[in-house]
Amino acid sequence: MLKFLLAFGLLFAVTKAEKPAVRKVTFENGLVVLTKPSGANDIVAVEVLLRMGPLYERDEEAGLSDITQRLLLKGTESRTAEELAEEIESLGAKLSSGAFREYGYISLLATKDRWKEALELLFDVVLHPKFPEDEVEQEKQMALKRIKARRDRLLTRAVDLMREAFYGQHPHHKPVLGYPETVSKFSREEVVGWYRKFYVPNNMVLAAVGNFPEGEFLKEVEENLADLPEGPLPEPAPGQVPGREESSETFEQRESRAVWAAFGYPAPPVSDRDFAALEVLDAILGGAMDSRLFVSVRDERGLAYQIGSSYIAMEGPSLFLIYLGTRPERFEEAKEVVLGEVERMVEEQVPEEELEAAKTYIKGTFLMSQERNMDQASLLAKYELTGLGYRFVEIYPELIDAVTAEDVLRAARRYLSGPYVLGAVVPE
Repeated sequence: MLKFLLAFGLLFAVTKAEKPAVRKVTFENGLVVLTKPSGANDIVAVEVLLRMGPLYERDEEAGLSDITQRLLLKGTESRTAEELAEEIESLGAKLSSGAFREYGYISLLATKDRWKEALELLFDVVLHPKFPEDEVEQEKQMALKRIKARRDRLLTRAVDLMREAFYGQHPHHKPVLGYPETVSKFSREEVVGWYRKFYVPNNMVLAAVGNFPEGEFLKEVEENLADLPEGPLPEPAPGQVPGREESSETFEQRESRAVWAAFGYPAPPVSDRDFAALEVLDAILGGAMDSRLFVSVRDERGLAYQIGSSYIAMEGPSLFLIYLGTRPERFEEAKEVVLGEVERMVEEQVPEEELEAAKTYIKGTFLMSQERNMDQASLLAKYELTGLGYRFVEIYPELIDAVTAEDVLRAARRYLSGPYVLGAVVPE
């Protein structure tokens, strides 16, 4: 029943000739399983990833992915929430679930001597969630509290204001948590329907890293998941990112002694040829402690409590973010310096020494992001699900190494030379 496929990535050529340590198995129903046995420690990490999240939600469905994922651990057909929690604890294991912008996840951590029993609990959650009515109502109330708490984090609120304006009617304009007016209306039937829509095997990748017998592990997966019927793949919700000819600014007054601001620029998806160049650009401009924004805005001028940038690369329309926290009387000056540093990236080629330092920083950070088994399982599953292929973990450092100063300048001119979108929280 198993079809063993060697995956070389769908987008980038692999230059290394050695056989990868990761094994890819594709079942006939479309489920992809990635295994990476390792004796480095006694931990087994399993990540189930599936396409889900705000990208697939219409406005009236905002938050449905998040609340569905949270409810997975609130009981199954054979276990109450309390029984499930007690069994997990008795095994010394950890089970968690949640949603991000483009995917949902279920994560399992177990020891090498109890992995099989823990894996059975994960399968129960994936296959037989019960979604009890009382748990649905309770989770809705918890969701409303999380939404309020998010709005009270003022830098996060500034980013959300910017994102709403930046994406317009595109589904990425919504927060993962949803809105009070949508979450409060969700019914148990909607949650069950959402689960059934997304939990089809051809929409899932399962990755396992750690100290486990590979053949036995694959047999367990086959016995539990191989007979699941495949279904239609979910389609992203409709909506386009608006075109703009000039910058826009949105302000919200709140009780605060500071101004919290977020600048948004368009950026390429993770599959784009400019992806690696934007990663390097980000490290140079604001992604590191010695970046240009940090030095220019904070160290040299003392204009900000917090300053930085982040390239938020996704499958679809992506975002280059610059964030800032400053005193109200210094905001305009800080904004001018920020925009000046952006213009400098667009106008001037990066010196070679600065380029190489940024590339070294990125590769080191990427390596350290894979220290734990769960980190590795999550990355493998993510890259496979997005279509890059699990070998992208190996290719990424090579892509960074290949970036030139000309590449960074070209990317800056393509993405940072146009209008920006500003969202800001200001004092009342």
